[in-house]
Amino acid sequence: MEKISVPQSLRNKMEFHSSYCELHTYFRGKEELVNPIQKMVVNGNIVCPRCEVEKETRKLEEAEKERYRQLLQREKYNLLYNQSVFLDETIKEATLDNYKAAIPEERNNKQTIMECLKRLKEGEVFNIIFQGNPGAGKSHLAYGLLRELNESGKTTSLFVSIESMIRLIKETFNNKSSKYTEQYFIDLLSSVDYLALDDLGAETGAINTDKSATDFVQRVLYAVATSRQNKPTFITMNLTGQTLFKMYDSKLVSRLLKKPKYILFKETQDKRITEVPF
Repeated sequence: MEKISVPQSLRNKMEFHSSYCELHTYFRGKEELVNPIQKMVVNGNIVCPRCEVEKETRKLEEAEKERYRQLLQREKYNLLYNQSVFLDETIKEATLDNYKAAIPEERNNKQTIMECLKRLKEGEVFNIIFQGNPGAGKSHLAYGLLRELNESGKTTSLFVSIESMIRLIKETFNNKSSKYTEQYFIDLLSSVDYLALDDLGAETGAINTDKSATDFVQRVLYAVATSRQNKPTFITMNLTGQTLFKMYDSKLVSRLLKKPKYILFKETQDKRITEVPF
């Protein structure tokens, strides 16, 4: 008869009982045999010590699984705050609640974002294009939308300034110890459930000219856009549609603008300029 190591919690006021538990088996060759375990009386209850040990083991395993699940959920939640790349650090404080909607266009755009949020939470896949005047709050709304989507802890979100990303990648050409390689960003941006690409076109330094984006920039963006054909991507830009097609390859633009929902800022003024000293 097999000896069972009894947990300390069962050793108080216990004695052997005359009955046996026949739920446990072992194999002799290919034959499965019953391994009777003598029951015990513990605190007035008749129990099988092995069943009790297995029950305690399952509790520990479930607790460990839950701890690991919560750890993964925290990692998903914190990715937006730990891995996003900002050009303007003040965007970190942006939420949908603190977006100031003073004029009809701002109120309409915010309402449209709330409707998009509902659709995205329901699983719809489409891209949102924030387009129009600089400083109108496009980045604010894009990041605020990501924060709302991130609250579930079940999905991953990321906000990336394209200009800052390209600069970080270029710095790795002379700094081999930096992790911010082209492949690092392609893998990261491709993997998240929701991605905001901030200020498309600014990375060329040529918003108001006919200059095209470099092959390098287009290669990075094309790789990301191609990998995200079935994931929502939010893009902020000051570019007009005509300028967009001049600066980037049409295949890239086609991927970026797949299933688009446009949020246009034609009347909203630059919120970053509160007072002109002349």
